[in-house]
Parts: sequence; C-alpha cells; structure tokens
Amino acid sequence: MWLSDRTVRHGTIDRWGRRALDMLADLERELWVVVAVALLADVYLTQLGLQYGLREGNPLVRHLIGQFGIGALAALKFGVVGLAGAVRELVPARQAPTIPLGLAVPWVVAVCINGTLLLGR
Repeated sequence: MWLSDRTVRHGTIDRWGRRALDMLADLERELWVVVAVALLADVYLTQLGLQYGLREGNPLVRHLIGQFGIGALAALKFGVVGLAGAVRELVPARQAPTIPLGLAVPWVVAVCINGTLLLGR
C-alpha cells in the first residue's frame, strides 16, 4: 500500500541529485578539512580510550595497534586518505566531493562515539 498517491515527475530525482552534488562541490575543501580533523581526533581519542582501559572495536585495527602501536592506526587512516585522494582524481569532477563526504561522515561519528565513551568514564 502506498502512503501517498503523489508521483514524482520524470527527472525530478535527477535534478535533486544534481543540486545536491552542486552544493557538495561548493563544500569540497571544507569536507577535506573535516576529514583531516576527524582523522586526528579519532587517533587521539582512540589512544586516550586505550589508556583508560577501553578496547578498540575493530578487530583488524585492534590487532594492528597491539602489534605496532597507535601509529599503525594513524598510518592506516593516512593510507585511506591517500587512496581516497587518488580515487577522487579518477571519478568525474561533479562526483568528486562525495569522496571526502564518504570519509568524513563515519569518522565524525567515530569521534562522537569515542568522545561519549570517554566522557562517560
């Protein structure tokens, strides 16, 4: 059962998508800044959490930190940013801002979770 009998005219979703990509294009530089800040904050808060007895949730990262220290997390994240920068050059210019957005959103969420866990201690 449809909740609405309204139909979307052909091309409407395309226009919405184009408009969203245009808005992101104006913010791409700021999105990369958010990625960098979130990366550094995540590494710092992860290190702080480990010092307070919290445990890394990602088993691969937990293993890397156990073997090589917190620098392994930083190296992994910087590697992801480098790969994202390379992929950004391969995608069409109009879609390029989705690359930093795809990194920024989960990393900002991780920072919020880490910060909340640390505040609750």
